[in-house]
Amino acid sequence: MLRSKIGAGVAVGAALLLGASPALAASSWTVVSVPPTGQNASLAGVTSTSDSDAWAVGSQNGRAGTGVGAKPLIDHWNGTAWSQVATPPAPQSTASLAAVSASGPADAWAVGRDQTNRSNFQPLAMHWNGTAWAVSPSAATALAGQIGDGVADISPTDAYAIGGGLGSAHTGLVAQWNGTSWTRLTVPQPSNDNLASNFDAISADGPNDVWIVGTYELLVTPNEMQNETYTLHWNGTAWSVVLMPLEDPSNPNNEFLFNSIKANSPTDVWAVGESFNAAVPGSGTTLIEHWNGTAWSIVPSPSPGSAANLTGVTTSNAANNVWAVGYDTIPGTTQLQTLTLNWNGTAWATVASPNAGTGSSLLLSAATTPGAAIVHAVGYSGVSGAFNPFALQNG
Repeated sequence: MLRSKIGAGVAVGAALLLGASPALAASSWTVVSVPPTGQNASLAGVTSTSDSDAWAVGSQNGRAGTGVGAKPLIDHWNGTAWSQVATPPAPQSTASLAAVSASGPADAWAVGRDQTNRSNFQPLAMHWNGTAWAVSPSAATALAGQIGDGVADISPTDAYAIGGGLGSAHTGLVAQWNGTSWTRLTVPQPSNDNLASNFDAISADGPNDVWIVGTYELLVTPNEMQNETYTLHWNGTAWSVVLMPLEDPSNPNNEFLFNSIKANSPTDVWAVGESFNAAVPGSGTTLIEHWNGTAWSIVPSPSPGSAANLTGVTTSNAANNVWAVGYDTIPGTTQLQTLTLNWNGTAWATVASPNAGTGSSLLLSAATTPGAAIVHAVGYSGVSGAFNPFALQNG
């Protein structure tokens, strides 16, 4: 059965980074203050349109262990500091945001979920029009049956959102924004004997180059199913299924899972996540795959600690300077700590990154924009039930 992403190892609700130049790659990561503290809050997604305009989303005030009562959290970066922004009331009593994307200072979308206490999950979408955030009811209708997992904002009249994360649902969902409302799209599915599939992340390089990464069930023996990864691609005319390298068929417990995808061009797309043995807790190692315009291939990446997982991807303007972020457990410790990797055009290497003073420190998303000097990475830190938003900055 496909894994449900509800409460999957992150705080309530819960990127590969491309530097603008070699100078950016040489910059170091620093901790940046981000609100609020003391509210059991976390950040799950980040996007930027310039060095003076970025958004981060997540949740706050959720009950320890269950997340009941959580409210959406939205922070804004103005070039100097992060500040918390007012959010509209969510339809249900518990809500969180998982992803955010912006096409400009006056156009941004955030997606996630809301629910009645601990059940009845529904998709949730909010839109920024340059003045205020507002709930978009049509998104809940278009993605009904799943929760909002990712969004790609191309322009004020063109955006895509994906619904996934509910393992009991049969397939992931895709919806498109036309400037007025969201509409569910019909997209192809992998050939897998009508078994379940799911979407995890989305990225668009433009209106004619949209990529979605997901997971599908594959029957490998009469009695064994394996979760395999795949992508959907929109080329401006049609959607198509693009398969990724298969996992080790000798052991159905060996699995791949991608958390983020970034489309730089039709011949340059990156996906990051983890490879793990489902029967062995903490067995995760970093996983990175690249699309070269013809096929996906696994690119070797370091895993300095245990339980390693990469969670984000973003692009500046140099294909030979890429950042991947996530978390792992440093040898000799028991707390999850930040993990950042850099691609120099030839190989991936681990780069030192700071952590919060106590408890765990996890990075769940990252973003920059072409020509920008700043890369943002966000997540959370602390201990269960008392998390605080956590942000790093490079450049």
